[in-house]
Amino acid sequence: MNTSILRPLVAMAALGAVALIAAGCAGPATEPVVTERPDYRPDPVRVQPPIREPDDPAGLLREARRAGPERAAALELRAAMLYEHQGEYDRVAEIVSALAPERLRGSDRHRFALLDARMLLDEGHPEYAWVLLSRLPDWRYISDFNREERQFAASVKARVLAANGRWLSALREYILLDDLTTGAARDANHRSAWEAALRVDQPAATAARADLAREPILRGWLELVTIARSHYPSLEAQLDAVMLWQRRWEDHPAAQDLPPGLARLPELIALRPSRVALLLPLSGPMASAGNALRDGFMAAHFAALANGNSAPGIMVFDTAGGDVTRYYMEAVDQGADVVVGPLARDAVRDLVMFQPREVPVLALNSTGGMDTGPTLIQFGLIPEDEGIQMAERAHADGLRRALILSAQEAWADRVMNSFEARFVELGGKVVERRAFSATGQITQNVAESLLISESESRASEMRRVLASNLEFEPRRRQDLDFVAMAAEPVSARALKPALAYHFAGDLPVYASSHMYDGSTDRRVTSELDGIRFIDMPWRIAPNSLRYGVEQAWPDARGNAASFYAMGADAWHLQGRLSLLAEGGAGFPGLTGTLRLGADGRLQRELSWAVLHNGLPVPLEVMAAPLARVSDPRSTASASP
Repeated sequence: MNTSILRPLVAMAALGAVALIAAGCAGPATEPVVTERPDYRPDPVRVQPPIREPDDPAGLLREARRAGPERAAALELRAAMLYEHQGEYDRVAEIVSALAPERLRGSDRHRFALLDARMLLDEGHPEYAWVLLSRLPDWRYISDFNREERQFAASVKARVLAANGRWLSALREYILLDDLTTGAARDANHRSAWEAALRVDQPAATAARADLAREPILRGWLELVTIARSHYPSLEAQLDAVMLWQRRWEDHPAAQDLPPGLARLPELIALRPSRVALLLPLSGPMASAGNALRDGFMAAHFAALANGNSAPGIMVFDTAGGDVTRYYMEAVDQGADVVVGPLARDAVRDLVMFQPREVPVLALNSTGGMDTGPTLIQFGLIPEDEGIQMAERAHADGLRRALILSAQEAWADRVMNSFEARFVELGGKVVERRAFSATGQITQNVAESLLISESESRASEMRRVLASNLEFEPRRRQDLDFVAMAAEPVSARALKPALAYHFAGDLPVYASSHMYDGSTDRRVTSELDGIRFIDMPWRIAPNSLRYGVEQAWPDARGNAASFYAMGADAWHLQGRLSLLAEGGAGFPGLTGTLRLGADGRLQRELSWAVLHNGLPVPLEVMAAPLARVSDPRSTASASP
């Protein structure tokens, strides 16, 4: 039987059963008072021995076939719980799908709901799983749950919370689960707690909340995450922060068992490269990008030295005029431990094909589909990354129907193609997609996309038929939730007024990073207020390195900003290459949070901001969730 088809039906049946808990939990009936005679002795013939049930699930199922309906349901549930403990999930699904939950009594209803929630989660229905669990009492207050059942309940609840993006609540549940586990299970639980903590928004601000004062373990995790996600000028500075945390939180579960990325900091310091080679085009057509990368790299290098830390020696090679493999071999011959570069995609491909490579390479571009593994890491600012994350953010905000407006440029096509593919994959719909080649076309495109002209045509026809001067106010189409935009600042500034003029000023706008050029002139940027956009932390989050770079090189405020940020990240990554392959928190770079994929390419998780009074503000600070669609699966649950 295909049990996945039955899951929503079983879930709703389980909800009905759980709804009966209130009746089952009513106050106890008054019992008669029995006065025991001193000389009373029970008749041993009439004492019934306790019923001994089989301890194996197969025996319980055989017994259930001979029992009445209610006892059979209880025996089948117990068999399912034993199979769950043994990891035989197919047998669990078979039993739970056929079991009638209305025949269960007391805590057995809770056990059934937990099993069903775990199955729904594994089958890709986390929303239904959360609906089930939100109806249950806290497992800590179910008195007849044994230790294994409490462990199972906490584990299921933590997984369901995490699958629904309730990371802080999931972290709380993993902390509770910690007291129920030992050995390898506890180590695995610590890893799960760390993964949940890494996803909590604004961990530093959350840890400082007054209502968390009585949750020291939770605060300790969040403070450790803040250290892992913060950008430090050197490995030594981050290690100092970790050691200070360990002294403050010496009784914390992570104090003696740090997450791998932080535990390896002393090793990284001891084994970091002594000489690094930069292979960049410093002349020719790519000189501006190459020089910006070099200057960003050296700015981070000198910032580390100014902080009193050691730093490797730097060798710089201009690759504009020759074979990149020759420069690579020269760098190796001169003692380079790590090579950073090249920049041109063709040069990266040449170096990928060059064998054997004696030292690791951090290439500053992507080969476009060639897997390279950990010996040659591809670090590129790929437009497709932005489109994918725009789609995921809009979908997570509850938006399902998109209007795409984009410039007629190759980069915009790449952003919006990846946006559309990911958005449709998530279950969204692109209602309309339009491109413009000039700013003046934006208003026309907006009017046509919103079907304003059709509304006006209908009004004209009604005036003709009725032969009267009918008062009329145009109406836009109602099947749109938001606008996804890929446009540069001048064009983007025309969009909001166009939407407002055509009665769509309430539509939220999600934009790529190209919309904002880093300008702080509010007279120019104020027309972009309210637009949500994705960008590098370099532009959004204040940092001292950026201010120093912009003072030294004014062009770092414009389109070259991404190359300066990329150069700074490259400096930090050259000492962490061996750590990238281990995943974990990733590297909190100025171009985004960087994680190494299986193909050898660094994947970037960018930041979200909204323009407010002409200046970018982190989205989690300014914006509340939208929830524009009424999806019962997302709205039925209560916040934990």
